[in-house]
Amino acid sequence: MPYIIAVSGASGSGKSTFADALKNYLESKQNRVCVIAADRYFKKELPKMISPATGEEYSDWNHPDSVDIPAFLAAVREAKESGEYDHIIIEGVTIFCHESVRELADVKIYIDATIEMRIYRRIARNVQRGQTIEFIGGYYLNFARWREKEYSLPSAQYADWRVDNEYGFDIDAEGEKILAKLNA
Repeated sequence: MPYIIAVSGASGSGKSTFADALKNYLESKQNRVCVIAADRYFKKELPKMISPATGEEYSDWNHPDSVDIPAFLAAVREAKESGEYDHIIIEGVTIFCHESVRELADVKIYIDATIEMRIYRRIARNVQRGQTIEFIGGYYLNFARWREKEYSLPSAQYADWRVDNEYGFDIDAEGEKILAKLNA
């Protein structure tokens, strides 16, 4: 059976970057690996939230219910049962909020970065997607940070360990640590 490695962290912490680097690391060790991102399973009808800062209503991309967890888990199970992979890396902002996801994971890693670094990364990423700096900053300050404090940051308690990604990470050291835990 393949091992499931779960990677979570607040938006902009570097979850996808870490997952991709880990995939490359594991493949360099002759492992067959796939990455399944929870972002691919957002519901068409997102939950709504009223901003505590402005009273405005927003579509809630940062709530655990924004992801279709049954569809996400079905994709993980399908990859697991395919026999094609040695390791399946799953990643998402709120995946540790779901006990069903935590129970499936053999290793759980939370990626950390300061709020300043995370907001900088959000701006850099979302400007490339066509959003204005004003929209990105306003959305974060008026909405996303509230859900981050409510869900993503507290879910770090479920991680086996945390990885500091303020200025990058040592994927070789983290990969060795993961393999050691899986082979223990």
